[in-house]
Amino acid sequence: APTPELPGTATVLTLGAHMCKWPIGDPSTSDFSFCGRRASEGVYCVEHARVAYQPQVRKSAGKDASSDLARSLRRYI
Repeated sequence: APTPELPGTATVLTLGAHMCKWPIGDPSTSDFSFCGRRASEGVYCVEHARVAYQPQVRKSAGKDASSDLARSLRRYI
């Protein structure tokens, strides 16, 4: 049976090209590690990719402060 992939088992020295590079812990401590699971696409496993690459939420035009500012400055241009 394959060994289960445990997050936090990879170090800088053992981290491979297709392993999740999500940092775990404080880099200044000795127990700092990386997730190390198989990276699906890119540099993170599926779980960490969901956290890292969240879809951008579009603001409505009526509530966007920068649009309001630009609109108010148009009368001076």
